[in-house]
Amino acid sequence: GGPAAFLITTPYSLCICPEGQNVTLTCRISGPLADRHDLLYKTWYFSSNGDQNCSEKKHIRNVTEKELHRDPGRHHELPGNGTQKSPLGEQASHHGVEFVSNHHGAFHIVVMNLTLQDSGNYCCYAVEARREHGKPHAQQVAHGFVELQIQQGEGGQGEPLPAPHPCQDITAAALATGACIVGILCLPLILLLIYKQRQAVSSRRAHELVRMESSAQGIENPVFEAVPSA
Repeated sequence: GGPAAFLITTPYSLCICPEGQNVTLTCRISGPLADRHDLLYKTWYFSSNGDQNCSEKKHIRNVTEKELHRDPGRHHELPGNGTQKSPLGEQASHHGVEFVSNHHGAFHIVVMNLTLQDSGNYCCYAVEARREHGKPHAQQVAHGFVELQIQQGEGGQGEPLPAPHPCQDITAAALATGACIVGILCLPLILLLIYKQRQAVSSRRAHELVRMESSAQGIENPVFEAVPSA
């Protein structure tokens, strides 16, 4: 058989951030090739039309592959809350895009000072390459995507929101929402069952009271048959 395939996963499929903030989008490579970095080529593309494959291979903010990977050997550190200076070349920094790989199966794209034009799908690609005659040849390709939604600043003036709004794990959010919906839908049924049970108990008690009253009336008001006179 052929070589075992590797996979790309994303921690979340939807990321919501306010205008003016920085965001770090992450993809993870899992599988037998996750630690063989010399055979893996990793990159990111962007699509503004909802394409989950980013088929047009459009560069994020038009930053080319060469600019994005201008220092592939350096172990970049992820920026904190956007306060640290970005450790990359001037050209990519000028565009506010940074590629980061931690060499542990995860790689990231950092997009800084978000604008409404940054809304769209961000696709991460990993290509397994094999060197033949000194040239790399692609063997396998895997990809994932994250949808980024930018919220407009308050007041419509494009100011960044005061507090950072991290990416939301849509899976956890969906599960929580689903649990709430199920709970809300089940509540009327539970209340109806409780009501019917109480109604049945009340009805039974009412019947018992009527029966007891009837019995009591029979004792208090005995019926004497008239004895015919001789």
